[in-house]
Amino acid sequence: MPFHVIICGAGLAGLGAAIALRRKAHKVTVLEAAQQLSEIGAGIQAPPNSCRVLESYGILDDLVRHVVRPESIQFRRYSSGKVIGKTPLRPTMTDKYGFPGEVLKADVIVGADGIRSRTRACVLGGDDASPTASSNCAFRATVPRDVMLANPGTHHLINDVHANCWIGYQKHIMAYPIRGGQLYNLVMSHPGHASVGKWNEAGNMLEKKQHYRTFDPAILAVLENVDSSLKWELADLPALPTWVSSQSRVVLIGDAAHGMLPYLAQGAATATEDGASLAECLSRATEAEAIPKALAIFHNIRKPRCETIQALSRTNGDIWHLPDGPEQNQRDQFMTGMTGQTRSESGTSAQKPNRWSDNQLQPWPFGYDVIKEVRHSIPQRPTHFAEH
Repeated sequence: MPFHVIICGAGLAGLGAAIALRRKAHKVTVLEAAQQLSEIGAGIQAPPNSCRVLESYGILDDLVRHVVRPESIQFRRYSSGKVIGKTPLRPTMTDKYGFPGEVLKADVIVGADGIRSRTRACVLGGDDASPTASSNCAFRATVPRDVMLANPGTHHLINDVHANCWIGYQKHIMAYPIRGGQLYNLVMSHPGHASVGKWNEAGNMLEKKQHYRTFDPAILAVLENVDSSLKWELADLPALPTWVSSQSRVVLIGDAAHGMLPYLAQGAATATEDGASLAECLSRATEAEAIPKALAIFHNIRKPRCETIQALSRTNGDIWHLPDGPEQNQRDQFMTGMTGQTRSESGTSAQKPNRWSDNQLQPWPFGYDVIKEVRHSIPQRPTHFAEH
């Protein structure tokens, strides 16, 4: 049965959910506070679990024409640039995992309005959960291809077939080409403060360069060509008591439900999964009275997974940002030993600091098929539900 769904927020989670719901013949209204949509940031990582959803929407081929597909993610010691760990991405991942003032009424309202969500207070009965700020800010900048090529110290990076991550005490730099290799994208994380939920504050370039003065000369040469950057505070949410309102008509998705730190690059991916899962669940409700059942199934599928990924992201950040000393040296040795390992060669969980190369963990985020998960979770003969 088609429902009218209002989505609060036109970010990745909101627009992804809108596509999924429209494909199931629901009427969708998307509300957005910003007067116009504009680009925030530059690059984004699209792992197999989100690409699988985008392919089902029929839009992946259009996106692929504009992406850069790195061979691997290389983890580098911050000071020397030495590669200490490597996670193959291509063809390994493909082979393994495939992929105001107006009153509106609707059957369902979707809160996709980000980590500073206003919808969340409605779901939680007025007692909103505040984001937990980390000690770090993220800074994003880009360098044009011609600038990279003109410098002998940086030209090799713009043509690099790998994404590179320099990891050091309390800070790291993730860098890779974007827009078909026309820009070199930098995402830096180091101690600092900004406004939680704001994405366009100007970064202090002198302060930023001071933070990375002991880093690899190659990445320092790139930073010399950065004139401006945007910053935002890195934060996540505590586990919420629920994502669904007491009347089962308002539901949270994306950062509004499970805002997470970026150290597993799963924020956008899990938001994409949310939209696909919600559409699948609602499509099985044959009447309005079945909406609470549909949202309960969505909640039970998504909440445990996303909260686990939140926790793993926090832990991964701690591992990346270890202080200089024996523990950091041991991490580097373990990461080097994990490169190219098979499952039989893997050690214990404590000896797997490169979570992306952990052969026991890796299939869980990347091999996940959210649509298949919904189909397996629908009861065999549910009341007011239709089996697809």
